[in-house]
This record gives sequence, C-alpha cells and structure tokens, in this order.
Amino acid sequence: MYRDDDAARVDRANALIAEIAELERAKVAQAATEQRLGAARDELRTLQAATTVTTPPVPERPPSFATHFLVFAATAGATFLLYTLLLKP
Repeated sequence: MYRDDDAARVDRANALIAEIAELERAKVAQAATEQRLGAARDELRTLQAATTVTTPPVPERPPSFATHFLVFAATAGATFLLYTLLLKP
C-alpha cells in the first residue's frame, strides 16, 4: 500500500518537474523575444528620428498661371471637339 503511494508520488513529481522545465524554457524564449522586440523598437525609433531630421518639409506652391491656362485650353478644346462631333448634323 505504501509502495503504491510512493510510486504515484514519484510519477507525479516527475511529471511536475517536466512541466516546470517546459514552462521555464517557454519563459526564457519569451524573454528573448521581448528583448528582440525592444531592440527592434529602439532601432525603428532611431531610424524615424534620423529620417525626420534629415528631410526638410517641402513647401507647397500654388499652380502657376500657365498651368491654369493649359487646363482651361485643354478643357475648352475637348468641349469643342465633343460638341462638333456629337451635334454635327
């Protein structure tokens, strides 16, 4: 009777030791993953800081008079062409 209890305790203890070892390995792997994640975030932060410092903002310019004239001329030409093709008797 006592031997069966001892054998059951030994089996349970071995199972618990194996489970603890597996959980510890998972914990170490998680720590390594968190370190890599932290390093990647730091590197990205450094790259973004370098990018924002080296590229000055590009000032926007309104379209010039020539651009307005070309767009108007193209629109007028297309309208005239469609009018003459569609309404020609």
